[in-house]
Amino acid sequence: MASLPKVGLNVVPVPSSLLVRFARLAEDMGFESLWSGEHVCLPANEDWWRGYPTVTATAARGEPVDPSLVPFTPHSPFHEPLIVLSHLAAVTSRVRLGVGIYLLALRDAVLVGRALASLDVLSGGRIDLGVGLGWSPEEYAYTGNDWHKRGRKLDETILALRALFEQDEPEFHGEFYDFPKIGFQPKPVQRPFPIHVGGFTPAAERRAARLGNGWYGGPAHIPSVKAQLAEQGRADEPFTFGMIEPRGMIERDELLRLADQGVDRVVTTVWPQTLEPSADDPDAPLRELEAYARRIGLV
Repeated sequence: MASLPKVGLNVVPVPSSLLVRFARLAEDMGFESLWSGEHVCLPANEDWWRGYPTVTATAARGEPVDPSLVPFTPHSPFHEPLIVLSHLAAVTSRVRLGVGIYLLALRDAVLVGRALASLDVLSGGRIDLGVGLGWSPEEYAYTGNDWHKRGRKLDETILALRALFEQDEPEFHGEFYDFPKIGFQPKPVQRPFPIHVGGFTPAAERRAARLGNGWYGGPAHIPSVKAQLAEQGRADEPFTFGMIEPRGMIERDELLRLADQGVDRVVTTVWPQTLEPSADDPDAPLRELEAYARRIGLV
């Protein structure tokens, strides 16, 4: 049996009042990384949940579906992920800091590149970026982006970021970005800057193998991604297979089974829903985190 994979924590449900203490305790307990994530602006209508991948997969099997299949609502609090990671970078020193999934196609490459490079420098090279397309056409419409061009824009944004981060005087000419040689400093500490691609489709697998440094999705996709990497001539390059479980904690036996399937990093969720601490016992959620670290053998 494989050894325990790297274990990260999903910080999206962590209350703002506990976030700093949660991050410091996670670092002390030996967790490898802390991951934020996002939705920018989900529609607040009755059918907002029907495009969620778990819902569509369940419906395709002929099974009943309802909103409880989605571990959040349009009104769940989502802080801007790069701001969250900047906040956590200032109060930690070792734990890695990731975004998964970041809706990169909603952003401008030069502007988000400036933010990412700054964050990587100020954190001492601790940033991981997990990108994907998302599943809500409304988020594209509400931010002035074209849902039908989302795949092409994501690909080009990744390529533009590579140019910004790796060329001394970046230059890029494409469908969505067109700039001559420009000054762009600072560069990220990490070379290459780690971009992990997530998704549920063959297109996402191909994108990860072509443009990414890692996969951020279910283990069932690993064999296909590895085959795609071999086709790209990248089979021997460093590549991280990661996944997130937003519904709860993954215990030690399951972590070991996932490692046997080739998963390098598992991002787990201590609290599936935002849990405000009780006034009578404000430290109870932190004790739960410490108990989990002990159960899986980090401490």
